[in-house]
Amino acid sequence: MKHLKLLIIIGACLLWGNYGYAQKLQEKISAVDSASLFVYTQFEFSYNIPLADLRKDFKNFLSVGTGINVKTKSNWIIGFTFNYQFEGKVRADVLEQEFKHLVPAGANYFISNDGTATNEISVDYRGLQFTLMAGKVFCFTPRFRNSGLVLKAGIGVLQHYMHITNPNNKVLSLNEEYRKGYDRLTLGFSLYQFIGYQHLTKKNLLCFYGGIEVVENWAKRQRAYDFSLMGKDNNRYFESYIGFKVGWIVPLYKHQPYRVFQTRF
Repeated sequence: MKHLKLLIIIGACLLWGNYGYAQKLQEKISAVDSASLFVYTQFEFSYNIPLADLRKDFKNFLSVGTGINVKTKSNWIIGFTFNYQFEGKVRADVLEQEFKHLVPAGANYFISNDGTATNEISVDYRGLQFTLMAGKVFCFTPRFRNSGLVLKAGIGVLQHYMHITNPNNKVLSLNEEYRKGYDRLTLGFSLYQFIGYQHLTKKNLLCFYGGIEVVENWAKRQRAYDFSLMGKDNNRYFESYIGFKVGWIVPLYKHQPYRVFQTRF
């Protein structure tokens, strides 16, 4: 009987010790984000500074966009994005040149149909950009295998023009048909580069990215007739801009984290 009691006590001590050790081991187990194949969409905003020939016509502008991407297990990214560009002011000398028959030299107003000055006419920058791109995520830590430094490059098209608002046809020369001769509609082939940081986790609200992008565009005017030139503009233009971009990522396929054992001493 004494031996049986001794064995029970020893067994209880061993079980208690193993339980405590198991508890310590449990603390060493943590969730790690797996590098997996999944699709995600994005919503982005950027502030852009025009360069080269684009800077001659327009001031800084904004853009919003969306896109869809595929990220592989090895953290390569292939995607397509669309951006709408707006809120870029037209430079004063361009307004005088393009609308020289409608804007007095040095003035900030148009001449209306009845010969009086009007400030109801607005002219600003609008653009559409389509880009096909590829890149790679370089993760900093095994704990977040889908996050890290992002490098992207791509090709696309960029179309932009001067958006003319003419309420109630206040200026007849800027009606829907005639304004095509003033808007400098431009289309070109573009190259795209991006460097930034991307953060992807199992919590969708915490998936985001940010960085700097650069676009180069080789373009031509698309209108058959430009009123300021009294003919077609056959010049070729090299345009560029640098953008400061932030965005929110929405994974369309929920990637699952896995659990790993981490050695601690």
